[in-house]
Amino acid sequence: MIASWIVTRMALSAFEKFRADDLDVDAVVAGITDDCTYEHSSELGVEGIRKGKKEIADWFQGWKKEFPRRKMVLNDVCFKAWPLSSSNVWMIDWSIAETNKEGTQFSYDGVMVLHVKNFKMVRGADYISFKGLPKLSTLTKPKGKAKV
Repeated sequence: MIASWIVTRMALSAFEKFRADDLDVDAVVAGITDDCTYEHSSELGVEGIRKGKKEIADWFQGWKKEFPRRKMVLNDVCFKAWPLSSSNVWMIDWSIAETNKEGTQFSYDGVMVLHVKNFKMVRGADYISFKGLPKLSTLTKPKGKAKV
């Protein structure tokens, strides 16, 4: 029970980084390995797989620019193994309300699955619910003329 409390506090502390409008990307990626892999979801499934600390940091920088305001809430945390073991899987149930740079607000929920070794993430993925999100066509921006 004490081990679960300790790791839950660690997860809450790490999650606080996502609550700040001025997301400290360096602090976020400090908790991952250099060769970490992370999958980010989209309305159509997996948006992309980021490999390595730099790619993941670049993705977070882009998210920070596109959505400069956010309020993320940690709803629950659970663990696959004993919380203080050197290898573990953490599942974090979260909710977010974020505002993009145009001022449009989005609210949705998700689950983050983190594979952790020696208290650093080695692999992770977000699985999000799109309840509350607009249709994909309102989220995408044209990227030029289509070739026919």
